[in-house]
Amino acid sequence: MKENSYQSMVSIGNNLNTEFGAVSTMSQLIMTNSAVVNYLKDDAGNNTRLIQNTMMTMYDISNTFNYVSSIYVFRLDKNYINIGKEVTYINTNIIHDPEWQEEIIEKSGLYVIRVNGNGAFRTKSGEPIISFIRLINDLDTQKPIGLIAINLTTDILRNSFKDMASKDRHFCYYDDQGNILIGEEGVEEFQDMEINQKRFEQVSLEGLFSTKILSYFHVPDTPFTIAKMEYLSFIKYLSSQAIMVITIIIFLTIVCLIIVGIFISVYITNPIEKLVQYMDLLKFGWNRRGNLRLSNLGVGYLKNINNNKLIELNRLIDELLEKEKAMQKAELEVLREQINPHFLYNTLGTIADLALQNSADEVYDAIETLGNFYRRFLSKGSKEITIREEVAIVRDYLKLQKLRYEDVFEDEYDLQEDLLDIKIPKLILQPLVENSLYHGVRLKGEKGIIKVSVYEKDQRVHIVVYDSGVGMNSEQIESLMNENNNKSFGLKGTIERIRYYYDMEDVFEIRSEEGEYCEVDIKIPL
Repeated sequence: MKENSYQSMVSIGNNLNTEFGAVSTMSQLIMTNSAVVNYLKDDAGNNTRLIQNTMMTMYDISNTFNYVSSIYVFRLDKNYINIGKEVTYINTNIIHDPEWQEEIIEKSGLYVIRVNGNGAFRTKSGEPIISFIRLINDLDTQKPIGLIAINLTTDILRNSFKDMASKDRHFCYYDDQGNILIGEEGVEEFQDMEINQKRFEQVSLEGLFSTKILSYFHVPDTPFTIAKMEYLSFIKYLSSQAIMVITIIIFLTIVCLIIVGIFISVYITNPIEKLVQYMDLLKFGWNRRGNLRLSNLGVGYLKNINNNKLIELNRLIDELLEKEKAMQKAELEVLREQINPHFLYNTLGTIADLALQNSADEVYDAIETLGNFYRRFLSKGSKEITIREEVAIVRDYLKLQKLRYEDVFEDEYDLQEDLLDIKIPKLILQPLVENSLYHGVRLKGEKGIIKVSVYEKDQRVHIVVYDSGVGMNSEQIESLMNENNNKSFGLKGTIERIRYYYDMEDVFEIRSEEGEYCEVDIKIPL
């Protein structure tokens, strides 16, 4: 039930983010509409025709979306227009406060979600509203020309769990200050629930015949926390017929246990005691004979087992080792396929932005690079590829990442040509490059270098990934391959695959200096 509770709350969070994604789409349609852009760019800002066209556009676009309470479009000269399904009061002093706008400006066009717009909006009924705010940039100059605020009713939160609520299962939402926003029946029981910074936590309060499970989950990319209270009781599932059946089963079980106990004593326990006595005699030497009489076992059979037990034990050990290797291989194969889809989502989002902002040639080049990356990535199901193909995958990967982080890094390659056709396990280089980007260069806050080198030394092929990122100290390096270190998942999986493939332990070396660089050296037999 606890595992199911976690999955259900993740599902609710996904539902909510899906709804916010729809609102984001609506806001983009409004922001890029020519009528809205003309209104925001108008010098005077009081052209009646432009205002009417803009309001009609806002009505037409928002009419098909649920949960919209009101929509405001602000000009840079502090004028604004709005539409709404209910009365919403606005505090323009807060709207134009630089501290209020700071986070929105930093998002550079991405949306910010706030409850009541952090005091900028309120409804006549006093019900909280969810303010979806983002900066409007000129598509040509990418300079701010306005601000859009879409106020949503709390139904968007309530509908995310409405299909999962029941008499014994209650939900509520908290804001980022720990205040309850909405809740169903029994919401008062959530008042004393402690919400901390953990992403997910749950507590069981067990009673005699029932258990109450309290859990909460911070919804990613939002200021909201979904909390759940569920009561589990087995008594309500039992009818009078079921209780009678259970009583009969218990009685029959006791009778059977008595019979089984007698059977075990006569036919199992006593023979085993005699067998132990016999084995005690045999431990003094193979030639010593014991006088053993058993109704269901033969002395000759026992002697044969004793004589062959070491051979059989060795055979079983070898069999278990082979099974363990097979299982390890299967686990490593699964690990290789567990590639996080966020890279694809982010790349497609970046290409979508290119389609809005840049030429068709740049969009075509980005899509072609993405296609090449996944074609090489899949390699027609092959488990082995050449170093040349592995480097090509990395080139495409970093080229795609530059679409998002063009000012963050440069990539360099120093490759020994006669080694590039050697076959290696697929996808041992890309995870290392990804670690260099996300855990090295990007965290340093300045433009860095990611360098891939391939060379021969001491009858080994060295595949080296270097980055000028934040680096690591000696303690971090020692703990990197620790089983409890979640951050080293990609590196651990890669190293274990290489060890299994080449049947050797010494296959890598990490050299690093904190704040300067990190270098991972993969060493494989030539």
